[in-house]
Amino acid sequence: MPTDSAALSAAPARAILLWTDSHNLFAEFPGPNGLPVVIRYKLTTEGLSSALGLIRTHAYDHAVPLTHHSNLTPTPGPGTPAQRENARAILRRLRMIG
Repeated sequence: MPTDSAALSAAPARAILLWTDSHNLFAEFPGPNGLPVVIRYKLTTEGLSSALGLIRTHAYDHAVPLTHHSNLTPTPGPGTPAQRENARAILRRLRMIG
């Protein structure tokens, strides 16, 4: 049945999010109770192979989310703080974020 609202993502509920920095590959898996599980791998072909192996086995279905502060520090996106806040305000007006 069609709706008049757009989905935030076309990805299925069990989708895996991957991203990199200059040294690492990060994989975010859906975890229990809606809490994400983030695993860091080396940014090498072996690291990518390990991440893909975990995805293939679905071992993350039983993963335990991080319950402590990890060594991952959030880094701001590009632009100034004012530009980022302006972008958030636009996304809120478009009802793309809460």
